[in-house]
Amino acid sequence: MEQQAINTNRRLKIICTFAVTIAGIAFAAVLVKTGKKPESKIARPNLPSVEVQITEVTRHTYRIQSQGTALPRTSIRLVSEVSGKVVSVAGSFDTGQLVAKDEVLLKIDTRDYELALTQAEAQVAQAELQLQMEVKEADVVRREWQLLNQGEPTGLQAREPQLANARAALQAARASEERAKRNLDRCEIRAPFAGMVARANIRPGQFAALAAPLGELFATDIAEVRLPLISSDLSFIDLPRTGVKVALGQAPEVSLSIQTGDRRSEWLGHIMRSEETLDPVNRMVYVVAQVVDPYGLASGNPAPLRSGTFVRASIEGRTQENVIVLPRQALRGKNRVWIVSEKSTLQEWLGYREPHKRLIFRSVDVSFADAKQVIITDGIQPGEQVITSLLAGTIDGMEVKVRELDSTNE
Repeated sequence: MEQQAINTNRRLKIICTFAVTIAGIAFAAVLVKTGKKPESKIARPNLPSVEVQITEVTRHTYRIQSQGTALPRTSIRLVSEVSGKVVSVAGSFDTGQLVAKDEVLLKIDTRDYELALTQAEAQVAQAELQLQMEVKEADVVRREWQLLNQGEPTGLQAREPQLANARAALQAARASEERAKRNLDRCEIRAPFAGMVARANIRPGQFAALAAPLGELFATDIAEVRLPLISSDLSFIDLPRTGVKVALGQAPEVSLSIQTGDRRSEWLGHIMRSEETLDPVNRMVYVVAQVVDPYGLASGNPAPLRSGTFVRASIEGRTQENVIVLPRQALRGKNRVWIVSEKSTLQEWLGYREPHKRLIFRSVDVSFADAKQVIITDGIQPGEQVITSLLAGTIDGMEVKVRELDSTNE
């Protein structure tokens, strides 16, 4: 009996508690419907204010950032193939000047080489005469042997060694003549291609020694920029296959630029090849961008891409669908963002506390991140609010106040 009384009391307490709760909820609902709220609310401390971005699903074209130095694709060092006194230098053969293909840049005194050619020509004539004489001598011997009815003469009797020697002497003389002609031609130093003079080291009256450097020349048709990339960046670019030549229109585009004060200059290039191997020092892979007509000689571009210019590069990569783009500061660590939750507590719903939002930690799948933006492929739903401002001492679930909403994507 005593145990039954205890159980009965427990049931009564539970029923009473439930009835009070129901009555409180009903009373609160009446207050909400009638627009009446309690006169006093629970006081709160000042909440941290945060900026957010409302997420949107979009398509994104990756752009990989890099930098490098523009250099001519073709450059040479001009050297003298003969020695002698420089008698003339073209006015265009000076640093920064343009030269045409096959243009004579300088001349070396030809007199010694003209004499050498004359001597070589005389030696050829002498060798030809000697050969003719040996041929006639051999014919005489052959006829005499035939008249004596002694058959054909032996090689020695037919003067074949003398004939072979005369032919070899003529061949050597002709080689000397050809060498003399080439040396005479080498007295004129010509531009092997159209380009610009990078350096001129010789002036009229100076002596040009054999193999002495005379200057440097580079072509102005195409400039190249070696761009370092980390290995993971390569997966976002459709690089040309190794050993396969591609047309400019089929290669990935790259925008090259420099900023000088408030002036910005840009050039369009294309990634034409990859060097494939990792650099042993920085462990990066280099891709090579080419810019056609960097000096604007054909296009009239007023901003030339000069040799040695340090440029920043933005490489156009693949396009990916159904991603969320956020500013870089929205990413916390490697794969976490802060979401603003709009779930209200019972006290807030009843009006006893001012409604506020909460900061929630959220792990996400990051496809790509650079200094400006981060690309999210999973972990966030469209329309959610992601915190973009910095905040110290964050705790999962802490209350925050939204300062400003920004629905634009970078």
